[in-house]
Amino acid sequence: QIYNSELENEFDNFEDWLCIFPLHRGKANEDEDGKEDEHFVGKYKGSFYVYPTEEAGTEPRVSEGIPRNRPIKVLVRVYIVKATNLSPADPNGKADPYVVVTVGQEQKDTKERYIPKQLNPVFGEVVELTVSFPMESELTVAIFDHDLVGSDDLIGETKIDLENRFYSKHRANCGVASQYDM
Repeated sequence: QIYNSELENEFDNFEDWLCIFPLHRGKANEDEDGKEDEHFVGKYKGSFYVYPTEEAGTEPRVSEGIPRNRPIKVLVRVYIVKATNLSPADPNGKADPYVVVTVGQEQKDTKERYIPKQLNPVFGEVVELTVSFPMESELTVAIFDHDLVGSDDLIGETKIDLENRFYSKHRANCGVASQYDM
């Protein structure tokens, strides 16, 4: 099935099992408008279960399906098919895009295979990374404009929570077509 929007929108941010709660330093203050980010120190991932008192003495069902509390290594394959409607980054109204995929300290890019003068590039790339959960759970996909002189310009980026996708019941068990036409 092909989805017309982000998978996070289709599957409730993959929070069917793990929910993300922001952690803030200090007390909550009603007077501070929009200064929530200043006190942000991290996030808690988990679930809360509330049972009726008659079930309180029974064996808790919370631990069913919970992964062990130790690092787990997974192979992540990122299929970079195409980008659409990129912002122009060059004076000619076009861009020379390439992709940079980052998880933790590991980074892969397609800089050597940038696509010249294109705002709707078809990349057709596969990037593989080895990731350790829970330390490296955020994948960043960035598109840069290749410049011959000076530093390359960031066109845009997105961040994907891999851990939620891995532990979700909506976990990817599908592939991408082996070939496609532009």
